Amino acid sequence: MSIDFLYDKKNIDYVSGHIFKGKSYRCSYIRYKTLYKNPAPGTENVEFYLYKPKEEVRASTLILHGLGSRNIKFLLWLGPHLANAGVNTSILILPGNYTRVENNSVSGKSYLYPDMKSMFQFWEHGVVDTLTTIDLLEQSHCWKDNNIILGYCLGGMISTIVGAIESRLNHLLFMTTGGHIPRILHQSPAAAFARKLFDRGLEPDFYLDDREKLYNIYDEQFPLVREMTFADIVSSKEIHPLFKIDPISYAHLLDMKKVTFIDAYFDSTLPIQSRKILYDEMYGANRKVLPISHVNWLPFGYFVAKYILHKLNINAKEAKKALLTKESIENPLEK
Repeated sequence: MSIDFLYDKKNIDYVSGHIFKGKSYRCSYIRYKTLYKNPAPGTENVEFYLYKPKEEVRASTLILHGLGSRNIKFLLWLGPHLANAGVNTSILILPGNYTRVENNSVSGKSYLYPDMKSMFQFWEHGVVDTLTTIDLLEQSHCWKDNNIILGYCLGGMISTIVGAIESRLNHLLFMTTGGHIPRILHQSPAAAFARKLFDRGLEPDFYLDDREKLYNIYDEQFPLVREMTFADIVSSKEIHPLFKIDPISYAHLLDMKKVTFIDAYFDSTLPIQSRKILYDEMYGANRKVLPISHVNWLPFGYFVAKYILHKLNINAKEAKKALLTKESIENPLEK
């Protein structure tokens, strides 16, 4: 079973239309055919929302949402407020989620569906779509050297792999994310459906249903993985295939001077050992543990936006003014 996160880089044809505007920004809906080689039916079109300042563009932000759909409406709040401070802000819809759910499925399910072929397909597709969206933003002169990628939950896991590949990222902000996919499969509420499949007799390959066996394999092989190069990880036949899509495998390849990792002390969605192992692998980064849960910070995007503007070197006084300015905040699907 192979995975490589590669695609044929080329000039991207896309469609774009303004769907609404505020005092100091315009929001466009952008769509293009994915460059991923094997998209599931229903996920062939990449979609993202671009909030573009009307005046000077000072920086760029790419936001990757979490598993499912409910969190996206909160992250859309960031778009107009960051744009109000002169930041080109793109919110990418990852394949298998929200308006890009594959046929006969539900939002987010395939990233944790206990079948290696399915998981490889969606994790690789998510990484490729993120890379090509940066390509398109750069092609359209919307990607600045002064930039940041924000990854929440699943978006943070995808961002870890992207960060190990992509050199055009100036800073990476991980919000309430984790790794160690075996623990997520066997302990996270988000993967309860997978455990029901195990209880009903599903016998997947690679011991996915055998919690003890899978944990032991990870314990034995992870010390080897964390010494590997990117090429070694994706090509190795000696490690469990889950390592090829697990963010903990790629964390040691990141430039920690560019990384901020924010963990949620009261997170009940991701198992504590899932979060801790990725947190530990980010040693040397700016790591914070805040008294928040996995989701209760979402309505308070102001503080995340303020931190993003700080990392983008936007003056604190300007940032506060921009974030407190009343802008129209609209869910594109409600229009």
